[in-house]
Amino acid sequence: MSCYVIAEAGTNHAHPDPAERIARAQSLIGAAQRAGANAVKFQAFFDGEELFCPLEGDEKRWPRWRDSELNEGVWLMLADAAGRRGIDLLLSVFQDRGIELLKRLKPRWVKVASRAASSFPYGKVEGFFLVSMKEPAPSRPLHSRLYCVPEYPTPLGKARWGTAFEGLSDHSGTVWPGLDAIFRGAKFLEVHFNIPDCDAGPDAPVCLTVDQLKLLCEARDAVAKMR
Repeated sequence: MSCYVIAEAGTNHAHPDPAERIARAQSLIGAAQRAGANAVKFQAFFDGEELFCPLEGDEKRWPRWRDSELNEGVWLMLADAAGRRGIDLLLSVFQDRGIELLKRLKPRWVKVASRAASSFPYGKVEGFFLVSMKEPAPSRPLHSRLYCVPEYPTPLGKARWGTAFEGLSDHSGTVWPGLDAIFRGAKFLEVHFNIPDCDAGPDAPVCLTVDQLKLLCEARDAVAKMR
């Protein structure tokens, strides 16, 4: 299996107008597919429900999360549209409504963010989990561990993939850790990306361009041919 590249769109589709959110999400899906990513991943939030993985400062994050909210039907439509393009749509969820959405979506992989790694209700949803974490916790059946340093951006001295993990979730905002991980045999690589028409908000410092994402995907394909 060649390295599975996940293009993390996060909440880059956020906008006060719900129709514009959908249009932006569609544009991000298309850009990720054209760059050659295996999957495009969003973060899904639902107003009015507590997170099962709260962090200090979330009250300041909620205005953006509200501007990124999409209902279940829209997420299902976007997943179908992505599938027709030949790219997987993945979601990171943080609430019970998100878990119910995953049950309907049945994504190829269930991506668990580092903030939710210890509190995610794994028993409530079926699937193979890709779990971001900073320390190599014991591997579980149906889990793959992605090395993740939750610093935005992550200094290069901390961003290097370690082989105790199956993959890398990179927040360096550069291509170098991703290229290194691909060439050394990582099974999964997750990188943030954005397109000019979307506002990445607080994630802007860690977002790659579409051209940089494409370079990583070309490296993935080159390594697969060489091996």
